[in-house]
Amino acid sequence: MIGRHGKLNVYKEIFSSEDFIKTAAGAALIPAAFVLKSVRIQSIPLVTPMDLILILSVVINGFPIIIEAVKGIMKRQVNVDELVSIAIVACLLNGNFLEAAIVSAIMVTGALIEEAVSDSARNAIEGLIQMTPDTAIREKEGKEEEVTVSRIARGDIMIVKPGSVIPVDGIVIEGITAVDESAVTGEPIPKQKNHGDQVWAGTVSTDGFIRVRAERVGENSTMGKIVSMVTAAEQSKVETAKIVDKYAGWFTPVILSAAVLTFLVTRDMERAVTVLIVGCPCSFLLAGPVATVSAIGRAAREGILVKGGIYLENIAKATGVFFDKTGTLTQGVPEVKKVIPLPGTDEDFLIQTAASIEQKMNHPLARAIVRKAEELSLTPSRASDVVNIPGLGIKGLVEGLPVEIITTEKHSDPCYTCVEVKVNHGIRGYICMQDQARPAAAATIRELRSLGVEDIAVISGDQDEPVKAVCDKICIETAHARQSPADKLDRISGYKKGCLVYVGDGINDAPALKAADTGIAMGLNGSDAALETADIVLMNDRLDKLGFLFSLSRTMCRVIRISIWISFLINLFSVFAGSMGWLTPILGAVTHNIGSILVVGLSASIGYFAKMKSPDIS
Repeated sequence: MIGRHGKLNVYKEIFSSEDFIKTAAGAALIPAAFVLKSVRIQSIPLVTPMDLILILSVVINGFPIIIEAVKGIMKRQVNVDELVSIAIVACLLNGNFLEAAIVSAIMVTGALIEEAVSDSARNAIEGLIQMTPDTAIREKEGKEEEVTVSRIARGDIMIVKPGSVIPVDGIVIEGITAVDESAVTGEPIPKQKNHGDQVWAGTVSTDGFIRVRAERVGENSTMGKIVSMVTAAEQSKVETAKIVDKYAGWFTPVILSAAVLTFLVTRDMERAVTVLIVGCPCSFLLAGPVATVSAIGRAAREGILVKGGIYLENIAKATGVFFDKTGTLTQGVPEVKKVIPLPGTDEDFLIQTAASIEQKMNHPLARAIVRKAEELSLTPSRASDVVNIPGLGIKGLVEGLPVEIITTEKHSDPCYTCVEVKVNHGIRGYICMQDQARPAAAATIRELRSLGVEDIAVISGDQDEPVKAVCDKICIETAHARQSPADKLDRISGYKKGCLVYVGDGINDAPALKAADTGIAMGLNGSDAALETADIVLMNDRLDKLGFLFSLSRTMCRVIRISIWISFLINLFSVFAGSMGWLTPILGAVTHNIGSILVVGLSASIGYFAKMKSPDIS
């Protein structure tokens, strides 16, 4: 109960809970007992009514602590409840019923306050859970019907009215509206959606009527995956917290030994009891978990989804950041700028053939070619046996003929990325595209350098000249072009200078994202792949959020370290003060809980973190 905090994941108003009401009732018996202070029961000369009421108070507030201690011992999980339990029992056996009652009330009340402060760190996470509605309006055979979200299937047509929460991930098939996507991306400004646009569950249609074809529902929706991911992140531990857990097992025997030694030296049971009470390392154990959850919740409000505190810790000590180019440092929306057909081939045939095979892909270059075909009103032909050529391009059959689309440096200048189109093993022409660097890319690189990141590089599958052109524009000196997924993996695995962060688009960068100490994906395009493979997802595709993320991670680690030192020093002083007789058991209980609430409050304050630069994490 105390120190274990088994209810860290309970989302409720703690002060209206049954536990708080019981605790308050038990504490209220203490002043009531003084009313009967002078009353005696002749048949029970050794126990007064005041004593009986105080014992009842101990039963209400102290007995649950003792029960938890016994359960812990039975599971061979010796923890800090045992120390308080021994102290309460010692007070009772010594006839100090008032101290036993007050200590029980203070310890349980402190635990509830710590839990309430801890829960406040989860407001962003709780908000995510509440975003998706329980029911929605489905259109079936031309009629509207209200159904539970669990009954919606892929392909169902959903009716979304102004002010309604969109219940599924889907595609708009009719209507125009502005959608508030802040729950997913953290962006406060609504975005206009019309026919063909994607919408996400948990976002809000603000001012228009739309019909949406369901693509993903419930746990499979983006919001469902976000909730599952963040819930799992709560259970993860940073390395600092793991070290705390490792040494926390020594606290109980050490403090118990200190209490016994205090009694043997002083022959004062009250001092020994005080040592047991103040020696509980509750704040020591809570420092890591509360700070981690608070940081994850803060990141979520910015549209940054973190799968575990360990990844924030890795970012805090990162010495290198490697980037993919297309869709990461660039806007990921290239445009076809030149079409170069060889003799005997026209531009329309080249675009139509390329679009026929590229329509199966979701790569930015593929989408650019398909868009160009749509602009020219060209209908792609049926393609089959389409396969990806890692790091090179794509191949398949179009109307029975083998077609290959391979990236090339021919007919390229520093601003273009070109592909050659082969039909029936012969080159029929070239398609050249251009993708602009993100407006925030250069400023983000400068900020990372100001935060002390030593190694910044680009690892791209694109050709040399386009990669160099982007790197020159955003001031990155180190670039590696024409890198296959295996090449990217080798470069990341070969980094030996410290922690490495890789930032990619989450679609073609899965091996690299997994190989890095922390993989960060741009999640707006291809969010399924991003949520599956990356450790952290930028749901708003805001590259400039990297600076915020680095600062937040360093703040989290700094707060954990400060909290651990505060806890250690308070416990050390309190144990010494208790053994010297400077603290009574009651004052010891107060001191203990003040320290715990201080540490928990400090950790929870990360939820109000505002971006600041932290050049080092020492």
